[in-house]
Amino acid sequence: MGNTTENMISSKIGNLFFKIRSFTPIPFILALLYFAAPVWHTVAIGVPFIVVGEFLRIWAVGYAGASTRARTLGAARDLVTTGPYGYVRNPLYLGNFLLSLGVCLVANVYWLVAVLIVGYFFQYLPIIALEEAYLLESCGSVYQVYREQVPRFIPQFYSYPEASPHDFSFARAIKSEKRTLTAIVCVVGLIFARHIIGV
Repeated sequence: MGNTTENMISSKIGNLFFKIRSFTPIPFILALLYFAAPVWHTVAIGVPFIVVGEFLRIWAVGYAGASTRARTLGAARDLVTTGPYGYVRNPLYLGNFLLSLGVCLVANVYWLVAVLIVGYFFQYLPIIALEEAYLLESCGSVYQVYREQVPRFIPQFYSYPEASPHDFSFARAIKSEKRTLTAIVCVVGLIFARHIIGV
């Protein structure tokens, strides 16, 4: 009974975070803009993280499609095990972390890195647990084997041998990533604009 209640609570939390995951970064972004004090070396350190994070996201959505922006589970094309998914199970969430870390470094607000790490795991662990339970239920042993051989967060050096037949589409990736790319340009632009204007 206790485990059932805990699972229900965990599922509700995961569902909530899954639905609002596009809005939870807003307080973080506002804090970045308020405390930003970028200098040339912080920009040089942070930009590579932003580039790698966005590259990872484009690579992932090029295979998974726009379903990654769905507000409910079950919208994915099906289990993707090729591309970045052959190296890490959650390339989009890893990309999000690298992007956010890069923006923190560019803004020269290092204490927000600690907030990012805590907030990242607080939000994404329940979401990932929910997604994994859904995939295990819908894909069965196929997902179980994949989960056992591919790490959750830290990419491995070799690709999963049972790659799914999904194709990569750059057009699909860019179409799905328009909002993220726009947000990156706006946030970084506002960081520099606020610093230059001094308001």
